Amino acid sequence: MSRYYIAALLLFLLVFEGTIVPNAVTSFLQLDVTMVPRFLIVLIVFTGIYLGRMQSFVHGLIFGFIYDIVYTEFLGIYAFGFAFIGYAFAFSTKRIQDSLLVTIILACVAVIFFEYYQYSILQMLGVTDWSGMKFAERRLLPTVIFNGAFAILALYPVRKLMNHMNRQADLRRR
Repeated sequence: MSRYYIAALLLFLLVFEGTIVPNAVTSFLQLDVTMVPRFLIVLIVFTGIYLGRMQSFVHGLIFGFIYDIVYTEFLGIYAFGFAFIGYAFAFSTKRIQDSLLVTIILACVAVIFFEYYQYSILQMLGVTDWSGMKFAERRLLPTVIFNGAFAILALYPVRKLMNHMNRQADLRRR
């Protein structure tokens, strides 16, 4: 049963990220910036650090594809990006697992990487006309701050959950 906790949490964040957060944050703060919630990316990075590269890659691929189907008109952008982040940012060494600061920094770097990846694809397709500076000021910086705050708040409970899942997996192997 415990092996489905992360998938259920990712599914909840998929719905939460796409429906509630964009409307609530922009109406509450009344700022002229775009804060995009990338909670799935943060959780996929945490999964890679605490549960391993393969599980992170699979979750990234599946939930990226679901994100493509539900929220975007271009299939594959999120599926590839989430899967790549799940694979590339999965540093499951004990030193990184013990360091809260490094884990949060890795999550923020993954968000920066994905935002630039998405921006460059949309610019190549001609969907966006923002300059790089405007993108960095109005979208990248607020998005990184917003998701960094989420990473700080979510790290401890998610870490405890994933450690519990690792203990349960060890018990099943015996």
